[in-house]
Amino acid sequence: MLTSMAINEWWKADSRERYWMEISNRDLIGENLIAPQVNDAGLEEWSYETVRYVRPGDIVLHWRKNHGPALTGYSHCSSSAVASSLEWQSRGSYGRQRPAHGQEDAWEAMLQGYRELKAPIPLSAVRALEPTIRSIRSELIAVHGKKPLYFPFAISDKRAIRAAQAYLVKFPAALVDAMPDLKELGQVAVDVPADEPTPRTRPSTSKSGRSGYGRQPDPDRRKAVEQYAVKQVIDHFESLGFATADVGATEAWDVTVIRGNEITHIEVKGSTTERLAVDITEGEVRHAEDQRTMLIVIDQIDLDTGLNCSGGRWRYWSSWVPSRSTLVPTAYRHPLTEGGQAGRPADSR
Repeated sequence: MLTSMAINEWWKADSRERYWMEISNRDLIGENLIAPQVNDAGLEEWSYETVRYVRPGDIVLHWRKNHGPALTGYSHCSSSAVASSLEWQSRGSYGRQRPAHGQEDAWEAMLQGYRELKAPIPLSAVRALEPTIRSIRSELIAVHGKKPLYFPFAISDKRAIRAAQAYLVKFPAALVDAMPDLKELGQVAVDVPADEPTPRTRPSTSKSGRSGYGRQPDPDRRKAVEQYAVKQVIDHFESLGFATADVGATEAWDVTVIRGNEITHIEVKGSTTERLAVDITEGEVRHAEDQRTMLIVIDQIDLDTGLNCSGGRWRYWSSWVPSRSTLVPTAYRHPLTEGGQAGRPADSR
């Protein structure tokens, strides 16, 4: 009976470490992760075994060897891995000397929401970041020891940096932070609604009072930004001759605007940072699916220490219907099970 090989889950205690990278020359990407349960020698292979460790909501980057090579896009995982089967032939020199194996046991996790990057990140761009990538790997080793990191890039003193010779590798969150073209991922994969990215190092406070990192810690600050954004929308539509109503406290959208027989529901999102992704609730999604809704995002709002807001960049989507295939789960609602004990827990010391 096949026993599961030990995988060093160095990322397990850090909720930001939700990134992986598939390295392949597959034509169809973004549909699934799939790998045989054993390699050509009949042994378990760590980069196949890692498929079993992805979780719903994890982000999978796609390194395509036949497109550059380059990072071309990303998907998110929609299921945990299950036992499956595939017709597999290894792509290394050893694999090319052997015929296809036919159907064999595999691990498979489903993906959805494939999204192309604005521009592929070629190997040359990765090599330009080699000093930073080396530093990140050294920091991880310093924290987690010399156990396997399943690092996405092979680094040596004899050859230029390149993608690891593996199938599914771990992509450290610090690498996402280090690559400007992956900024969107840092907002897509947060595990709580966030107004700022989480730091790798201690945050510094700017003159405006913003830390630059972490979830906006003060609910009063979040409320000030939200109220400012809504007021900006109301003032704008009233200047155009619409009647307006702030309905966010009672409805699944924020503002209703009316002019004659024209009624528009508006979802408003405000932020002090550049937003490449926004947090939306199930209620907001369902409403937009059923009723014509406009989405307005006002980001890069200036917020001072007195909670006074100003400025901001406007963007809007006049007929907004979020595609469920692209929604990334960042939180869960957990039905409480039987067995909870009534009252306060006793001191167990």
